[in-house]
Order: sequence, then C-alpha cells, then structure tokens
Amino acid sequence: MKNFFQQPLATKPNLLKQINYARLLNLLRCHGPITRAELAKCTGLTRSTVSVITAELIAAELVLQGAEIVTPGSGRPGIGLVLNPQGAFFIGASIESERLTVVEMNLAAQIEQRIKEPLENPENPEVVLNQLVRLINRLRQSNPLSQQRLRGIGLTIEGTLNLDGVVICCSFLDWEGVDLRRYLQPSLDLPLFVDNDANAAALAQMYLGNGIQTHSLLYLLINKGIGAGIVINNRVFRGAYGTAGEIGAWLTEQICSAVNDHRNQPKDLGLLVGREKLLSRYRKQGGTASDIVELVEHLAQAQPLAKAIVSEWAQTLGWGLINLVNVLNPERIVIGGALTALIPYVKDQLNTMLRDYIPGDGKNGFFRNPKACFEISTFGEDAAALGGAVLAYQSLFRVPDLVLLQG
Repeated sequence: MKNFFQQPLATKPNLLKQINYARLLNLLRCHGPITRAELAKCTGLTRSTVSVITAELIAAELVLQGAEIVTPGSGRPGIGLVLNPQGAFFIGASIESERLTVVEMNLAAQIEQRIKEPLENPENPEVVLNQLVRLINRLRQSNPLSQQRLRGIGLTIEGTLNLDGVVICCSFLDWEGVDLRRYLQPSLDLPLFVDNDANAAALAQMYLGNGIQTHSLLYLLINKGIGAGIVINNRVFRGAYGTAGEIGAWLTEQICSAVNDHRNQPKDLGLLVGREKLLSRYRKQGGTASDIVELVEHLAQAQPLAKAIVSEWAQTLGWGLINLVNVLNPERIVIGGALTALIPYVKDQLNTMLRDYIPGDGKNGFFRNPKACFEISTFGEDAAALGGAVLAYQSLFRVPDLVLLQG
C-alpha cells in the first residue's frame, strides 16, 4: 500500500501534499464524520483539491464514506467521511522499572491488543531489549491484518534520552549510554520512534485524551520518580539536546522545608515524590501499606496517618508544580502514572496552592482563563505504552515542521 507519509520532502509539491494530507486527516480525527465541503471550508482548499485528496485516502483505505450529512445553510446533503479504524495500526512499547508493556492501536485510537511481562533481567540492556523484540513480534503475528497495515513502532523508557534515542541515564534500571535505536532498528522492519515516557504520555494526552484541543500542556508522570512532558503549540518541547522536562533532579530550599526534615532529605525531587519514598515515610511512622493500592484504601478509610503523609507528599509536589507553572504558564496541567490514585484526596490542596502562589493570585492567576484546568490522566498504567503508539500515530496527523527548500 502506498505510504504518503514516509516520502522524502525533496520538492515543494511533495511538502504541500503532505501538509494537506495531514490537515485533512487531523480534521477527520477530531471532527469526523465530516463532509468534503466542510473540509474545504475548514482548510481553505478548493473542493476539487479536497476531492482528489480524499479519493486517494479512500483508495489507501485510511478513510471510509458514511451516511449523508445535512450541513445547516449548505442546501443539499453531503457524504460524511470518517477514519477507517482498520486502515492503519501502530505499536507502542514501554520499558519500565519492573515490566515491559506492548500495545497495538488502530487508526481510531482503540487498543486492539496488550501484552505485559516482568523484566527478565533489568540490569542487562541486551536481555531486556531481546525480550522486547520477542514481545513485539508475538503481538505482530497474532493479527495478520494489522501486520500488513502497521505504520510504525514507538518506544518509551523511564529515563533521560538524547535526541538520537540514546539513554543518558536510567537510574531505576542502572542503564547509561544504551543506544536504543541502533540496537533495535535492525530487528524491526518498521519506522522506530523513541522518546522518554513523560514526553510520550503527554502526546497521548494531546491526541487521545481530554487535551485534544489544548495547545499548551504540562504533563507530570509520577511513579518511582517524576518526569514532565511539555507541549507548546502542539509540539513536545525537548530542548536543545532532548532532555527538557527532567524535573526529577530539581530541588529548591522551599521544597526541602516543605517536608520538615531538610537535612535528611535526598536532593532529588523525583525521590521526594516518588512511590518508594512515599511508602517508606508512611511505614516509618507506623503505617502498614505494602503498596499504593493499600495506601489508597487507608485514605478511603480516612486514616489520620495516611491523610497526613499524603498531604505532606502533595505539599512537596505542589511546590514543584508551582515552579513549573510559573515558568511555563501552561493552559492545562495533567498528572498521570501510578500515583494518580492519590490525587483525588489532595486535589483541593493542590488547587489552593496553584491559586495562592501563582502570580496574580486567585482568579487572576493560573485559573483566570476558563480553559485552564488541572486534572488526572485517564490512561493509568498504560500511559507510557499508549504514548509510544502515539509517537508513531502522530506521523499521519502532524503537519511537518517547515524546512528550507532550494529552488
């Protein structure tokens, strides 16, 4: 099947064609079913141009024709166009501190398959990456249709990466200098996209979650540590070398004092708000929870110690959040990852901090815009793997960055 989205952008016509395809597909993703006349109106393209492009998309089985739609004021009805869920597939994979997750997503952003396995030997990158290739191949072989229509594989990892997909540091696995792309690409016959888990989860929120119409997003992914995915003007901001959003190593005296034992605290925000530190503090003061699920049960029972420890945790998280919001001024804040189960118990506390300590105070600060909101991701433990799938998925819908073309 012809792939319009992997051709080199060597000429202006090719670039313009790719831009127009992406614009129409994105409108179909967000607003389908939609008629050709509406597509032309929204894009400013001529109806004949829209007809040519949509005919090619239908021939490529990316788009289906549906029922007639009557558009107010347009006179006669038009045929509604929608994305074909089975027209393309994307694989997302995540390497986490304790497991591998691989998912397959269709063009309608529905999960078709999901596989999870504990890591066989976390300290050995070669063993883990071989295990990952086996999982990906097992998933691919189980669906012949998707095997023919796979568009790419997106991989995420809990760690710091550079722009070339090399792991600079992954403290939970004790990896350094692992070139993910170089190792994996020879074993995969599809385009490979690599990013850290927070960036990818932020993308998933933009494309699949309630951030679809958001242009500026701050996504915090909290598990064993904490990372930030920053979206500005619908693009993930990675910085000059790919390490933007690594807030786990961020700390200020204000954050230290918020947890009441400055001298004994590690100089690392990721450890302060991460899962192990939270559970350790709870147990040291007499709590009995073995994991976050049990801690949440104690919160639901209004146990005083659980409420106090989680409130301290929220205070520390809140100071970090305030610093980020002051710098970035995002339209929307989303928190994801395993510790999101705690947020409903401290959301009012975090909201109050955002109102009281953001410049402008109260309704004139972060929340002055009715669109501004602070919320919980709905993707749970699958956020990173879904984000991996979206790394590949977005290639169909993203208007290419402008490039300098000769001639």
